[in-house]
Amino acid sequence: MKFNRIVLVLFAASLAVLLTACGAAPATNWPGLATDGTHAFLAEGSYVYSVLLSDGTEVTTQTADGPVAARFPAKADGAKSFSAVPALSKDGQLFIGNASAKDNTFYSIDPLTSTVKWTYAGLGQPWLAGALVLNDIVYAPAGDGKLYSFSLTGQKLWDFAASTHSLWTPPVTDGDQLYLVTLDHEVMAISMSGKKMWGKTLDNGIVGAPVLNGQNLFVGTLSGNLYALNAATGDQVWVKMLDGGIWGSPASDGTNVYVGTVIGKTGKFYALNASTGQIAWSRVEEGSVVAGPLTHADQIIYVTEAGRIQSMDKNGAPKWQATIENAKLYVAPVLAGDLILIAPMNANFLLAAYDLNGAQRWTFAAK
Repeated sequence: MKFNRIVLVLFAASLAVLLTACGAAPATNWPGLATDGTHAFLAEGSYVYSVLLSDGTEVTTQTADGPVAARFPAKADGAKSFSAVPALSKDGQLFIGNASAKDNTFYSIDPLTSTVKWTYAGLGQPWLAGALVLNDIVYAPAGDGKLYSFSLTGQKLWDFAASTHSLWTPPVTDGDQLYLVTLDHEVMAISMSGKKMWGKTLDNGIVGAPVLNGQNLFVGTLSGNLYALNAATGDQVWVKMLDGGIWGSPASDGTNVYVGTVIGKTGKFYALNASTGQIAWSRVEEGSVVAGPLTHADQIIYVTEAGRIQSMDKNGAPKWQATIENAKLYVAPVLAGDLILIAPMNANFLLAAYDLNGAQRWTFAAK
């Protein structure tokens, strides 16, 4: 079974203007995946699904007609499409924007009952990026190029005009500032009150969210340059040119920075010294490495467009691998306790869980 997805013409048009040296572009409307430690939340096409981590079954809610799946919306709606990473708050809300051009609404829902808590409408552009929740505030990048700030009850607090293009990437934070990247080639620091603290223009557009480790902010561009920037000032610490374009977020364990690249239909995975940017090791892959990696105590897990899940030790030696037949993997692996969650495209299921040794525990296919 294959699952239909909308083609986001806006992004293709933006890339035609903005990209200069990134090679072939992979698909761009892949699913969004998050977890609260008990459930997995998957934004995929027409629905946001809630799945139990214990056995991969879909959460149900009781109605007058009996139990029904607690997916949002309850029935498919041609005006709704979801692909961003869901954002979760401590009080049980899930935040996600509608990626459809037909209905530009940002939603707060109870994912265990599919109840809408509040909405923000009237934007005029799709919501393509995931949001960030910090200290009871929701920071939501939008299709109009602005970063919006909401209270947990839906009150708009402020907005900040970050780009002339749609924002595709959630912000990250150190608790003191927000860091946001754009297709306009810019990395910026924004205060918690919505004021720009600094901005740094890089060599090309940026799709993957940056990662913070210590005093440095690591960010990759579609030209294949990986940058280390001083998070306090935006000053460049180092830059390293890699083979191919960088689409996903880097990851860092403090010693190394890990990132994959897209080289046409192939790819490469790198480990670089976090202090100097020198390449520690690299590995060529048959499929492009679009998504960011997952770091764990003794391994790094990443996925490829060819359907491979690859685990490496910190020295660059393979530990284990698994392959999902006929699938394309564009979504970063997500750690949920002792499970690794994988959201494939073109597979006969929507979600799979693997243990830390690469054995598949369960799969979830929507009914």
